[in-house]
Amino acid sequence: MARGIKLFKVLGIQISIDWTWFIVFVLFAWSLSAGYFPFRHPGFTPGTYLAMGVVSALLLFACVLVHELFHSYTSNRLGLEIREITLFIFGGVAELTKEPDDPATEFKIAVAGPLASGLLALVFWLLSALFTGEAYPVVNAILSYLALINIVLLVFNMIPGFPLDGGRVLRAAWWARTGDVDRATRVASLIGKGFAVFLILSGFLQMFTGNFTGGLWSVLIGVFIQQAAESGYRQVVIKRALEGLKVKDIMSKDVVTVPEDKRISEAVDDYFIKYHHATFPVTSNSHVSGLLTLNKVRNIDKSEWERKSVGEVMEPLGPKDTLSPDDDAIEALRKMASEDNSGRFPVLDKGGKLVGILSRTDIMKLIEFRAGLQK
Repeated sequence: MARGIKLFKVLGIQISIDWTWFIVFVLFAWSLSAGYFPFRHPGFTPGTYLAMGVVSALLLFACVLVHELFHSYTSNRLGLEIREITLFIFGGVAELTKEPDDPATEFKIAVAGPLASGLLALVFWLLSALFTGEAYPVVNAILSYLALINIVLLVFNMIPGFPLDGGRVLRAAWWARTGDVDRATRVASLIGKGFAVFLILSGFLQMFTGNFTGGLWSVLIGVFIQQAAESGYRQVVIKRALEGLKVKDIMSKDVVTVPEDKRISEAVDDYFIKYHHATFPVTSNSHVSGLLTLNKVRNIDKSEWERKSVGEVMEPLGPKDTLSPDDDAIEALRKMASEDNSGRFPVLDKGGKLVGILSRTDIMKLIEFRAGLQK
């Protein structure tokens, strides 16, 4: 589940940037201004090359955004809601609410992005022809580069390794042929990781044989693909394991609660030590009023344990700290991943009554169990 720095929304989709983008952006702008543009277009000042590198890197970001928006628009038209796109300099990760139901849908979504890159390459090529090199040398150089890089993005994304677009096309084809989406995902993911290893090894070889910049980019791209392949496959496994399940289907219904008026020393002896949980819902007049966490207890001096009550040290319960029985299990896991907490969420019905509790551990054990049955 991709996280990033939130920027803005387009067509109701949250656009975010992964923090590693800034590192790669600097490297990209530097390699363009110090290597590519001086080599391909000599005769400009260092300041001009720097400006060309920064502008080109930013426009590349815009091209990647268009690429991902084509994916998202196609997904939304086909009924697979996209809520967030997290962008990297090499590509992006769209947060699908569910996986495609059939290989045809998978194929249509996968090819939408490369189609966008191909159209952008054509547009920039036509613009570069209008702004000729003699009259507008800097503009022509940038436009020519953007035409080229969009072709590179198209080819790069069509590499047949999951979760790149080419990997999704391969998965769709394998899925259509065998009818087994899990096996198709495994095959495409393995190919993606194999290609990543090839890029990393060849990159180090280039670095040791004199092509340091080219080798560095090869290593970076290889690491990116490897991480994306592992993360993408893991997300598919999680989504398929939890698909169709509600919180009420997997929550624990026998919930141990701590009364608000208990002393902390009593809570430690009668609850934490006895039940081995790191978090307990706190009740007052049969309603949940807060959460008592082990970390909170640890931060209180032991000399205060006999004097202070659970109600004095508990964390108040807010909407972000609870789940509803009818929440989707996938949404529950996403909420758990996005919040800084102990990983145990009380489940409350519409009347605010405690009906169960759900933990990250419960969900991960279920995923492991269901994934094992599907092998």
